[in-house]
Amino acid sequence: MLAVMRLRVPVGEAEAFRERAERVLAALAGERGYRWARLGRAVDDSGLWVITSEWDGAGAWRRAVSAFAVRLELTPLMVYAVDEPGAFEVLLAHDGVAGAVRRASDLA
Repeated sequence: MLAVMRLRVPVGEAEAFRERAERVLAALAGERGYRWARLGRAVDDSGLWVITSEWDGAGAWRRAVSAFAVRLELTPLMVYAVDEPGAFEVLLAHDGVAGAVRRASDLA
C-alpha cells in the first residue's frame, strides 16, 4: 500500500517543518509493516511538500498512524495537510531489475 500526504507549508516554516518531518519518518520506520518513506518538496512550488511511504497493506499503515509514537510526531504536521485521499493500493510495480509486477486489486 502506498500512502501519500501532501502538505502546504509556509516558506518561513520550511526548516522547522523539515525537522519535524524527519522525526515523523523515523517514527514510521519503527512500525510493523513499514517498507520505506520519503519527504519531498515540489520543484515548482516551494510551499508544497509530500510524505510518501509504502506499507505491507492498509492495515499496517492504519496501525502505524494510530501508534502513539507516530501520532506524537505526526499530529503537529496535520495542520499543513491538503485534504485529499492519501491511501493507494499498488497495482503495478517496476523496479528496473525484475521488470513489471502486476497485482490484483483488493477493492470489492
